[in-house]
Amino acid sequence: MRRRIVVKDEVLVYQGERLLFKSKGHFVGQGFVGMVDLLGLGRHPNVSGFYEHLPSNNWGSRGTIKLGTGQGETHPSMTTLVKEYATNPNSHSGQTTNPSVGVYAIAWIATWNAGALPAITVYEMCLKLYLYRTLYSFGELPTSGAPDANTMCSRLSAADGDFSPFTVNVAVPLTVEWRMTFSFQ
Repeated sequence: MRRRIVVKDEVLVYQGERLLFKSKGHFVGQGFVGMVDLLGLGRHPNVSGFYEHLPSNNWGSRGTIKLGTGQGETHPSMTTLVKEYATNPNSHSGQTTNPSVGVYAIAWIATWNAGALPAITVYEMCLKLYLYRTLYSFGELPTSGAPDANTMCSRLSAADGDFSPFTVNVAVPLTVEWRMTFSFQ
């Protein structure tokens, strides 16, 4: 009998075709607030444009994956990377899947083309989504009208032991795939 639901937050990082590492991410408070609001709100203010207020809407402008060169452990109250690198990914994609019975997954994917980044050393990275940052009451109608773009949802860092710092290989693309998997166990 399945007795619990497990949520797995994992990140895969590729330099070119080579998997550099696979690690676990760490949800931060803003990520949890956004997910609870997604399930608990009565409706969004612009009901006719409801689709405009979902977390992955306009993935690439309202949400993205960012790299950082700062150091420090992840804390639930974090809202930004310690030292976010300014260069945005060149492309964004995503997918939802049902890989097996009782398992459902979503992946947000960002790629920096070869040469788009200098040979920076990456110590941290994060997933940003289009989420409310305020925890609303159950069934409430938010007064702000829309979620906040680029809300940090999850982070991983070398300081947490998630990966060893790496230097970007400028000769090949860098791709980060952030996965969230829900499974019955």
